[in-house]
Amino acid sequence: MTDAIDIWITAAALIAGGALVGFMAWLERRPRKSLDPPLLPTTPFLLAGGLVIILAIVHLVNLLGVHTGR
Repeated sequence: MTDAIDIWITAAALIAGGALVGFMAWLERRPRKSLDPPLLPTTPFLLAGGLVIILAIVHLVNLLGVHTGR
C-alpha cells in the first residue's frame, strides 16, 4: 500500500487548487469600481488551479489502487 504522507500531500494539493480556483472566481465576479484593467490576470490562475485539481484527483485515485492510463 502507499504511505499516508502521499495521500496527505495529494489532498493538500487538491485543497490548494480548489482554494486558488475559488479565490480567482471570486476576484473575477466582484463588481468593478473602475474601468482600469486588473493587475492580476485571473484566467491563467483559474486554469492552473483546475489542472492541479484534475491531477490531484487522478493521483489520489491511483494511490487508492485504481489503475489509470495504459
